[in-house]
Amino acid sequence: MADLNKQIQKMELDLSQVTRTKSVLNQNQIQKLWNSTPRKFKYKRPAKGGGNWDYVRVSYIRKVLDSVFGFDWDFEVETTLEEAFNVAKFTNSCVVKGVLTCRVVDDAGRIREVKKTQFGRADVKWKMQGPQGNKTKVLDEITGAPVPLDFGNDMKAAVSDCLKKCASLWGIAADVYESDEFIEITITGSDVEKAKVTNKKIKQAKNILKSGSEKIGEENEQ
Repeated sequence: MADLNKQIQKMELDLSQVTRTKSVLNQNQIQKLWNSTPRKFKYKRPAKGGGNWDYVRVSYIRKVLDSVFGFDWDFEVETTLEEAFNVAKFTNSCVVKGVLTCRVVDDAGRIREVKKTQFGRADVKWKMQGPQGNKTKVLDEITGAPVPLDFGNDMKAAVSDCLKKCASLWGIAADVYESDEFIEITITGSDVEKAKVTNKKIKQAKNILKSGSEKIGEENEQ
């Protein structure tokens, strides 16, 4: 069973087997979305319930979006700072809604926009006072609301999380966040598949040259 699992971890499929209708993306764009995340971009952090979570940084998400969409994408946060703070006062979480807009060129040369919407969150850090083990939130003297330590930084973390959530709807970093269901696919005819064929031929050529050199060496010894 283990050997079988290794064999199906990476599948070679025709583009028609990956998408059942004509896609707005070309096969190289789709191939990029089906690639696994390089190990150097994967990180771990402690999980709240124990153990560790795998994650990728938002800088990697930006790199993939730039690569797939040729830098032609935008990300807009619809939640205002005031709206986010009003929710944070009661939930201790900074929650934002964002829209990722990616542009592609169809066969007729027209630019099409594809939008992905999601929410992102981050824990809010409040200013605290009192003795260790019995600390309470510092309250604003006028509004009576708790005073955040750095709400701008909390907002930034929530926005980064939101961008990653939107990008996940494209399948980016699916091997990290959906590892149990992810299967890496090589699309026939894509640049990745062509590179593999080329590397295979180079390897075969090197083996032929190596065996030829060994044969000549044996003949010289005789």
